[in-house]
Amino acid sequence: MSITSLLPVRIAWRDRPTGKHRESDAIDLLQCKLAGARLLIKGLRLQLDDKDREHAEVVARIDERHGEVVRGLEQQIAELERRLDVGVKAESVVTRTQEIPVITPVVPLHQSPMAKATPSWAKQDEPEPAA
Repeated sequence: MSITSLLPVRIAWRDRPTGKHRESDAIDLLQCKLAGARLLIKGLRLQLDDKDREHAEVVARIDERHGEVVRGLEQQIAELERRLDVGVKAESVVTRTQEIPVITPVVPLHQSPMAKATPSWAKQDEPEPAA
């Protein structure tokens, strides 16, 4: 494929050889080819610029989506860290409350030496003896 096949204007090659008096035609032909090549280059640059713009838009959309994903993951991480902190604090509170010394041997409450058989407020009034 030659440059002349890509030109918008079809230039016919002459079958006869160019002589001295035909040199201006050869110059015109080369100038026409040059103008066609410049048009071709300009068209290709415009296509390249269009593709660059499309590529930049796609990259921007991908970056935006990745930003959304990263923000979502950061929120999940923050929530999990908050839950972990709450769990750690709750566990430390539980361990502090479990540090109460246990009296050995453990006996049921009704067998405890500090327990009374019947509390004073729960005693029933005894009938007075008859005289």
